[in-house]
Amino acid sequence: MLNQGTATVPTWKVFIAGFAAFAMFFGSGNLVFPLKMGSDTQSNWIFSAVGLSITGVVVPLLGLVALTFLKGSQDAFFRWFGKKGAWILPFLILLLIGPFGVVPRCITVGYGAWQSFAPSTPLWLFALSCIGVILLATISDRKIVDIIGKYFTPFKLGALALVIGGSLYFAVTSTDVLITTSQTTPLNAFKAGFFEGYNTMDLMAAIFFGVSLVYYFKPENSDKIPYKSTLLAMSLGMFLLMLVYIALVYLGAAYSSQVSHLPGPQILPNIARIALGEASDYLISFTLVVSCLTTAVALTSVSVDFLKNKIKPLNGRRTTTLLICLAVTYVIALTDFTGIMAFMAPILEFFYPVIIVLAIVNIIVSLVKNYKQNSREKNQKEAA
Repeated sequence: MLNQGTATVPTWKVFIAGFAAFAMFFGSGNLVFPLKMGSDTQSNWIFSAVGLSITGVVVPLLGLVALTFLKGSQDAFFRWFGKKGAWILPFLILLLIGPFGVVPRCITVGYGAWQSFAPSTPLWLFALSCIGVILLATISDRKIVDIIGKYFTPFKLGALALVIGGSLYFAVTSTDVLITTSQTTPLNAFKAGFFEGYNTMDLMAAIFFGVSLVYYFKPENSDKIPYKSTLLAMSLGMFLLMLVYIALVYLGAAYSSQVSHLPGPQILPNIARIALGEASDYLISFTLVVSCLTTAVALTSVSVDFLKNKIKPLNGRRTTTLLICLAVTYVIALTDFTGIMAFMAPILEFFYPVIIVLAIVNIIVSLVKNYKQNSREKNQKEAA
């Protein structure tokens, strides 16, 4: 058990939340760009992996830590923009990562992977099936961290372990796999990783996922947060994310002579085919489908929670909000309407550096307040 002052949190709960945090952040797209980056930077892959770890792992972790110190309050995180700004900015982020943007994209990407299993499946049927899974996973008021950590992550981690582990083993033991000398300088390799991680803009997702993770540990009818357990779970999830990123960048570099000419989405299937044989096609497809569904479930859940609390006509109407989100997701997945994303993306790209600064400022301010409070309490005890 992990001591939290007078409270205790079971170790298994920390692991479930940590695995859930990893699964929330690691979507299907995360299987693509680290491999492509490793393929491009080759023998200097370690420098690009370090750059990616800073902006793709540490920066989102800053958001999670800030939300923990603020007890899961997005309003407190964005309070620097005023009352209206604290509502508008997270709402704009939600439009991009929620039912108008990333969630339907998860379904269409998953559909592409599903074609390996059943190429005759129509998009409308696959999308409807995904909507059904998302509905079942999010219909109850049960904490989404539990659902993802217990039911989705084991399949996701298991499939990733088979694909990445098998490919790594072949890369290490085979004489046919040699890392090519890079034409890219270590500094340019670092920059490539740094900006690739920056472009994920995962801090935006962290602002929503952080709320779910904090409330997973928050006791009912209490305002106290078990900080140690919450931060440990978040750190575990992001550490797993970093390990997978590093492994994927290395695989891209190790197999660069065989895959460097391929577009990003085709690199992992070809690596797996080299290392594991033709049967790996089904394993890759399964991994992509599960990754897409996990991300879609997590984003739908946080979207519903935000909208039902922030839009007055939807206050307290969780089921109605969920059905609206799923209907929008289904329509956009079928029509591939990307107008809202095309409009929103440049705005959020402009605000992203500001959000990074906000995360750091919120952490510093919270630490200073905590230090002052502890000093005040200590002085009061000494005076007594």
